[in-house]
Amino acid sequence: MAVKASERVKRYQNPNGPTISTVERKVIEQDGLYFKDIDGTGTVSAVNDWRLTPAERAEAYVKVLTTSEKIGQIFTSDWRMGPKYPSPRLAANGHKPVADESGLLDEAPVNVSDSIFGSQSLPSTSDMVKKSFNRHVILRESPTPEDLADYLNQLQYLTETCDHFVPMQVMSNSRNENGEVVFGMNDATGVFATYPGTLGIAAAVKGTARIDIIDKFADTIRREWNACGLRKGYMYMADAVTDPRWQRTYGTFGEDPALISEIMAHIIPRIQGSDHGVTEDGVAVTTKHFPGGGARENGFDPHYAAGQWNVYATPGSLETYHLPPFAAAVKAGTSSIMPYYSKPAAAKSAVQHDLAGNTVEMKPYGFAYNKYFIDTMLRGQMGFDGYINSDTGIAHNMAWGVEMLDVPERIGFAVANAGVDIISGLFDNE
Repeated sequence: MAVKASERVKRYQNPNGPTISTVERKVIEQDGLYFKDIDGTGTVSAVNDWRLTPAERAEAYVKVLTTSEKIGQIFTSDWRMGPKYPSPRLAANGHKPVADESGLLDEAPVNVSDSIFGSQSLPSTSDMVKKSFNRHVILRESPTPEDLADYLNQLQYLTETCDHFVPMQVMSNSRNENGEVVFGMNDATGVFATYPGTLGIAAAVKGTARIDIIDKFADTIRREWNACGLRKGYMYMADAVTDPRWQRTYGTFGEDPALISEIMAHIIPRIQGSDHGVTEDGVAVTTKHFPGGGARENGFDPHYAAGQWNVYATPGSLETYHLPPFAAAVKAGTSSIMPYYSKPAAAKSAVQHDLAGNTVEMKPYGFAYNKYFIDTMLRGQMGFDGYINSDTGIAHNMAWGVEMLDVPERIGFAVANAGVDIISGLFDNE
């Protein structure tokens, strides 16, 4: 068995600059400084020069990456680990993991047919990274911190073997609360430091008036996730509960918009490392589910057709209950926002107004397809300048409002109409 990437990392410390880490990617030494050869040119190009701003480097890299490499970064999908952590869900599909030379990665393709998010064929890990150039995956297994760090290092090493280097972004739902494991909602628990569920945390804050409970909770998350190399969370929910029958209430911070807003103002900067974005040791936060999933019709969940509508039965309920926590999340610098599956129900709703006092336009498109909610309200009025990460499965089973379109048309509509940056739930480069 080959030596794990974790045991092969070489580090180069720049004086008054970043530490360059690599397993096999070439490192360029020039004028007493070290640069990682990200674009494969062997020169200190604009892409490789850490002295430039991230924006300048990204603009330069866009011109270097191929169209196929760019397309691979639009999508994210569930992924799996090697044989030590076989997925029960994939085992039910007949999948048997095949280890790579390190024993950490799974090199067996798999067909997923029983997922609520839709069916798809997934390649080997090497093919996903090197041939498809996909760079976003969702991890739902619950390994030990040591095994998770080794797994993530092995994935990053694999990205180093490509002509162009773009690191893997592995994301996860929350892992630091006590609760029942529910696929697609609460995937892992009991390994990292464990707090009560979010409703319990909210109750503790409300009952004691001690917001420092949130600060300590968020600090724990940042330290543990960063130590393992897990740098993005599908968390936390800014949804205000307005129908207690909704099955996602357990993942929220309750029904009080003011309390949720205060929690967002504390939890996001503490996890990300600052109130103006993700720091070197921070973890990116994806706040969900814009514009608030609590406006349920009969409590039904929009993973299923019966729950595809957001109903605002009382005048002013959207701007009173649902929007304020997201405005607080934007102000706190959240890296990413996830729109909900559902779509607004004009016929069943009272008149609603946006944050500028305008009557809300309620076209019956799921929120990841809804230009008014994403572009006008979230970006225009709230000033959100991060990226939009769709909820899992919007292009397959939960394409509410655009069912008449085929999958490529749905993807194009979400990206071009609403401005979604990452389509979650499939790898569909073709």
